[in-house]
Amino acid sequence: MRYNQLQQVMAERDRAAAAQQHVASQAALLEEQRRAEAERDAVQQQLQQAMTERDQQHEALLEEQRQAEEERDAVQQQLQQAMAERDQQHVAASQEEQRLKSSAKRKKSAMRKQSAMRYRWLRGHG
Repeated sequence: MRYNQLQQVMAERDRAAAAQQHVASQAALLEEQRRAEAERDAVQQQLQQAMTERDQQHEALLEEQRQAEEERDAVQQQLQQAMAERDQQHVAASQEEQRLKSSAKRKKSAMRKQSAMRYRWLRGHG
């Protein structure tokens, strides 16, 4: 083989080795890209799942809050009703007390008049 042919063969071998190295490098890059995409997809799926769970928890909290507000409103209404009934009972008791006092005053006054009349009658007939 001549020197030129030998150089040509070596150059082709070097080019083939470089091409093979380039192909291997590209394959490694593609594999790395696939791995990165798979990781990204897994993280995306975890994020989606976490967001779904967060939304469900938020909905549950809103429902709890709504129920608590309904219970609070019901208790507030019962309290207002009880206070109104108590006020009505207080007014009725005050009115009854006034009626009894007035009745007692009238009886006392009537008894005084009757006593005074007896006293006058006794003085006149005694």
